Amino acid sequence: MRTEKITANMTEDKIQADLNRKANQRNRITSVLPFMGPIVVFVLFTALTRGKFVSGENLKLLLNQCYTMVIVVIGGAFLYSIGGLDMAIGTVMGISGMVMTLMMNSGIPILLSFLVGMILAIGLMSITACAKNYLHITPFIASLCIMNICQGIMLTVMVKHGVITFPYSRFLWMDTVPFRVLILAVLIIAGYILFNLTSLGKSLKAIGGNPTVAKISGIKVERVTWLAYVIMGIVLAIGAVFSLMRSGTADAAVGSGLNLNVMTAVVLGGFPLTGGANAKFSAPIIGALTVTCLTNGLALMGQTSFLGYAVKGILFLIVVGLTYEKSKGKLIS
Repeated sequence: MRTEKITANMTEDKIQADLNRKANQRNRITSVLPFMGPIVVFVLFTALTRGKFVSGENLKLLLNQCYTMVIVVIGGAFLYSIGGLDMAIGTVMGISGMVMTLMMNSGIPILLSFLVGMILAIGLMSITACAKNYLHITPFIASLCIMNICQGIMLTVMVKHGVITFPYSRFLWMDTVPFRVLILAVLIIAGYILFNLTSLGKSLKAIGGNPTVAKISGIKVERVTWLAYVIMGIVLAIGAVFSLMRSGTADAAVGSGLNLNVMTAVVLGGFPLTGGANAKFSAPIIGALTVTCLTNGLALMGQTSFLGYAVKGILFLIVVGLTYEKSKGKLIS
C-alpha cells in the first residue's frame, strides 16, 4: 500500500514537472516571438522586394498605414486584458466615422461632430459590455450582433446618400506630422499610465486572470469591464477621424478587416487572448507594426488583399497554437 502511494506521488510529481516545463517553454516562446516578428518580416520583404520595402516613399506609406492601427490597439490592450474578444471593432469605427462625416458635411463644427461620433462608439461598445455583465452573453456573440447592426445601418445610409465624402480640405491642419505625432504620443503616454500605473489597469488584469477571485478581492468587475469598453470606444472614434482622412470617404469599407488585424496584432505581440497578469501594454503595439509590415510587403509583391487575409489567418492559428496556455503549468486533479 505504501509502495503504491509513493509510486502515485512520484507519478504526480513527474506530471507536474512536465506541465511546468511545457509552461516555461511556452513562456520563452511568447517572450521572444513579439520582437522577432517585426525583424523577420522587415528583413524578408526587404529581400523579396529588392529594397523597395525600405525606400523612403514606402517607409512614409508604412507610417501612414500603421498610424490608425496603433491608435486602435492602444484601446485593444485594455479590452483584451479582460479577454474581451470583440468582432464589432471595425464596424463601430466605420459607423462612428460615417456619423461624423454626415454631421460635418451639414455644417456642424468638427468638435461637436467628433463628440457625437465618440458617444455613439462608446454607446455601441457599452451594449456589448452590458450583455457580458448582466445578460452573461459571451462578448464574441454580443459583438457579432453589434457588427451586423452597424453594417445594416451603414449600408442603408449609403443607399440613401450615395458616396459620402469626407471634407478633407477643411481639416488639412489635422494631417500634419506634428499634430499626428502629438495625438499618438498623448494616447500612448495616457494608455501606459492607465494600464501600468493605476488601479484600473491592475483590476483589468486581475479580471482577465480570474473574474471570480477579482470580485472576491473587492474589484467592481462590472464597472471596470465597462470602462475597458469605454476606452475602446474613445480610441475607435479617434481612429475613425484619421482613417477617414486617409480614405477620403465614409462607407462600409472603413474599418473592414480591422477585427482580424487587431486580433493578429495582439497575438503576434505576445499578448494573451485571455488577458491576465501576462498582458503587457507594449505587446499590441509591436504586433501592430508587424501586421502593417506584412500587409504592406504583400502589396509591394503584387499580392491581393485576399492573400493577406489568408496569411494573417494562418499566422494567427500558428501563434495561438504555440503560445496558448492550455494548462498554465498547473496539474489538473
